[in-house]
Amino acid sequence: MNVVFCGGASEVGASCYLVRIDNKNIVLDCGIRMKGQDPLPNLRQIQQLGGADAIIVSHAHLDHTGALPILSREYPQARIYMTHASKALTQVLLYDSLKIMDRNEADIPIYAEAHVRAMLDQIVCYSPQYPFAPFPGDKLTVTFYNAGHVAGSVMAYIQGKEGTVLYTGDFSVVDQHTVAGASIPKLRPDVLIMESTYGDELHANRSIEEERLVTAVQDVVKKGGKVLFPSFALGRAQELLLILRRARNKKQLPEIPIYVDGMVRAINQVYQNNPNYLRNTLAKKVFRGQHLFYDEDETISPVGNGETRKEILAKPGPYCVIASSGMLKGGPSTTYAMEFAKDAKNLIGITGYQDEEAPGREIMNILRDMQDNPNQKAVLSLNNQAVPIQCALGRYGLSAHADKTNLLGVAHRVTPRHLFLVHGDFAVTSRFAAALQNELRGRVYVPSNGEEYEIQLSNPRKQVQFEIDVPSLHQGASKLDEANLRRLWEHVHQHTGVERGYTVEELHWLWTGQSQLPDAEAQSFMGLLNGTAYFSANSRKLFLFHPASREELRTQSDRSMEVNQMIQYVKELFPADAGLIKVGARIADRVALLSFHFPALAAKRYEGIIEGIHSATGWTPELNTTWNLEVAQSLVEGLLPPTVAASRYSFFQEQHSLSVALNGVIEEKEDIVEQFRQRTGLELKILEPGQRQAEQQDLEVRHYPQPMEQNRALAYVQSCLEHLGLTHFKKGRKVHNGIPYIEVSFISPQIGNAYSDQLRGLAEDIGWSIMVGKNPNQAAIIQTAVQLCRQYDIGLRKNPSIFVEQALVRIQPIASISDEAIQQLQNEFRAKTGYELVAND
Repeated sequence: MNVVFCGGASEVGASCYLVRIDNKNIVLDCGIRMKGQDPLPNLRQIQQLGGADAIIVSHAHLDHTGALPILSREYPQARIYMTHASKALTQVLLYDSLKIMDRNEADIPIYAEAHVRAMLDQIVCYSPQYPFAPFPGDKLTVTFYNAGHVAGSVMAYIQGKEGTVLYTGDFSVVDQHTVAGASIPKLRPDVLIMESTYGDELHANRSIEEERLVTAVQDVVKKGGKVLFPSFALGRAQELLLILRRARNKKQLPEIPIYVDGMVRAINQVYQNNPNYLRNTLAKKVFRGQHLFYDEDETISPVGNGETRKEILAKPGPYCVIASSGMLKGGPSTTYAMEFAKDAKNLIGITGYQDEEAPGREIMNILRDMQDNPNQKAVLSLNNQAVPIQCALGRYGLSAHADKTNLLGVAHRVTPRHLFLVHGDFAVTSRFAAALQNELRGRVYVPSNGEEYEIQLSNPRKQVQFEIDVPSLHQGASKLDEANLRRLWEHVHQHTGVERGYTVEELHWLWTGQSQLPDAEAQSFMGLLNGTAYFSANSRKLFLFHPASREELRTQSDRSMEVNQMIQYVKELFPADAGLIKVGARIADRVALLSFHFPALAAKRYEGIIEGIHSATGWTPELNTTWNLEVAQSLVEGLLPPTVAASRYSFFQEQHSLSVALNGVIEEKEDIVEQFRQRTGLELKILEPGQRQAEQQDLEVRHYPQPMEQNRALAYVQSCLEHLGLTHFKKGRKVHNGIPYIEVSFISPQIGNAYSDQLRGLAEDIGWSIMVGKNPNQAAIIQTAVQLCRQYDIGLRKNPSIFVEQALVRIQPIASISDEAIQQLQNEFRAKTGYELVAND
């Protein structure tokens, strides 16, 4: 086994380590330096040693992921392994990096958006505590363990024939507000690669530091000042928000405005979307539909743009701002700091690690110097400007890294034969290594970048094997829904009871017998487990699910929510951007009626939540299949460039598609189509000037050598269509390019297209092509709406209005209509006409 240090040795930044084991090259993290002229690790060294076969990522911070697009570009066959939360966070951080590189015209970008997209496609996600094999057919396995640093952060444990390696990444053993501390079983690695950021420090008591921070904010509020916490967007910002929210709830702080600016906003949403990687108390809030970081009264709110930022800066205090970047090296935090620094009533508070060259480190130095000379004049360098400091400064210990005591504890727990200290300044790491070597029997190393160590293990340690001792049900592709969850629960409960927790991957294997679980399916499955009564998440490791006891299930089955309680509960299940329009009820059948802007997208994206409604409420969920035409049209117009406008829309509800005719030509057509698909689940066809929507997608005019006599053919078509129950249609002979065909005009083209299979069969029977007429029978459609309204005793204020391009009819009832009645009316109208029916209040 060989361990190669390509970056992150005797420094903080550009973490990148190559482990050569069992004839495989495994790269551990691939980050960038946040300071200096050379941001990248030594990727040339990886190239010289044969490249990368697999890449393992401990967490999403850029000093661990910032160079991934480059490494993945060079080795596209190498899969990248991380947790589900880390993938979502990595995507946010790397796309933000693209924006920064694009704005910085002085430097050439180190990668492009295409490289980021390709890299993201190579990611494979696994939950902690699930052993996986990165190389099919090979016995080498990797297992993640919670690292307690930020959401999704893990340690990686590699087991191969040549030995075992535990890579800690960044970790914290202390519980934070957002994530539980690291949890490591009694592993016995031959090699430990461990961070040492605070190897010579003992952290202050966390509770005391939080109290100091809240007291400092209290003092500023009393003076009517403003508070700025420059914060790392990932991890620290979320901690600060929860600390301040708790202080407000305990009446330690008044409800002053708290603004969240910069990339913090996007990271907050990722945390909201990944509750199983958070602490139990936060996850429960998400499951109840509550937002973790913002208030409904908007006293805690995100800053949307630069104009809003200017308005906030112009406002009088008191208020608080949490903004990236945490080191004041760029981002909105520098803008606030330059203004807040001018007023003695204000406070700038530092809460995290600061590079030697960062303005945040200058603040730490100023605080140190002020202990000896409180009256000294301080100047801070921000955005290449010298800014006199008039405001108060503070430093508060909220570290998400292990301190010296914690690092010693981990080393003693796993007792490695070889221990490499990384991710720390050389002086700090060297002092810690000396202390550690006096306590450990194994060898302790302080490597430098570029060094390679060969580890000869004549007798690799035997490891405790974590295996599933429950047989698989081998259901293959059989859908795992609420009904089948009971079968899975019975199977697991029978074998192991309620004590053992299972990852989503293990439960998936127990059901299907298949080891591969794509990320999207894993997220959906996790949502299903979160919403069911048959399994419950472990209170500290929410990525593990325990079977419920029989008594718990009996208690659950006795509950059935009252209708209004159910409606409110279901509304709170979905995030604000889910597009949930309305929740109704069909009381007699105990059915919860859900209406979304785009139901097909919602059904896929929130499958787990929807399927869990029944077990939680006693009501069966049912989705209205009609998608919102107006919202779809508005979205298209928002995606189009300002120089081009839509001249005509055509909507096809049954085909889940929409076409738009434009008055100009656009270059980014494919991007718009893809964005529309991702945000709606619908297909978009863009027609530029000169293009026409194909009138027939399923039928075509062709020549038949022996056609049936014309009158006989028309009579045959008439008889067959009437046999199908169709009444509103006309038929006739037409010619296209010299070839005769029969055109059948139905009440609408949508109805005709719905019978395309039958028409194709008729065409073969009679030897004539059959085409569907493109013009609807508007009078018949309106008459159908009127007749159905009478049938349902619905009085109308005026005649229905028809919108042909939208395939839509609007009615204005005199009185309100129940959800059940309007859905039945819409379904019957759609079946008869192919058009959508919308009732205006």
